[in-house]
Amino acid sequence: MHVIDPDKVRLLPGQSIQASFDANPEQSGVVGFFVRSVFGTDKPNGDLVIKQRAGVIHFNDVVLVVTMLKTEGSLDEYFDIWWNYHAPGGFEQFQQMASQDKIFVHFYADRGRDFSIAIDNHFRKFFANVVSLLKTTEPWTEIEFDRAVRGMCADAYPKDNLWEMLELRGDGKGDELDPNKPKEYPGFIPPELRPFYEYLPEKGHCIKIIPSSLESEAADGNAEDFLHPAPVKTVLRCGTRWAKGFPVAPIPYIPGIGMAVPPDDTEM
Repeated sequence: MHVIDPDKVRLLPGQSIQASFDANPEQSGVVGFFVRSVFGTDKPNGDLVIKQRAGVIHFNDVVLVVTMLKTEGSLDEYFDIWWNYHAPGGFEQFQQMASQDKIFVHFYADRGRDFSIAIDNHFRKFFANVVSLLKTTEPWTEIEFDRAVRGMCADAYPKDNLWEMLELRGDGKGDELDPNKPKEYPGFIPPELRPFYEYLPEKGHCIKIIPSSLESEAADGNAEDFLHPAPVKTVLRCGTRWAKGFPVAPIPYIPGIGMAVPPDDTEM
């Protein structure tokens, strides 16, 4: 596992990363967070509040794990840190995050490290549970991971919006990850479609839409009666238009059978 020297790190304003470092002679290979404020963070006098959240996001064939920190003060600021399970040393970092009691957060300025603070690690159960999901995934490349992160950020930013999207929290105030009981889609759904999202045990993550072949019938009757669940991936790929306040998608519908969708689009 690559170990870095915090005093040699340089970050751009708004940048945040995770890395392994030696906290002291007795603590080697500890995972820490390295962040730099856009606005500048005053050195704390025991009054710096740092909140934590985490989530799992499926983006194409890549499973992204994101942790976020929110510093509260005169200006709230958000830092997002993305984890690549299949990167060299990735599994070891996940194991370390599942075991260490504290997270060292290092704050940087123009000249390098400004100050560091240790906070309780509320991500322990999250990282312990998420490994059971990630170990079943096919490896992706660094390029595929970077593209997925950029794509997700383009969909989900600004960062305060991403913070609100994370239902799987690490702050002790929300549900920990349970891969067997998904409650929210682990990815981005446009806000206008979120009221039509539902999770069905037999169909997985879906959005209720009106198939375009039934649009005329829906227009003449109660449109809500013509809603049918389709995989989120299928709906987002095909696109939607609106009729009587309901989404319509060009997805084939077979009476008595249901939506004709690619099996690979189903996300359980």
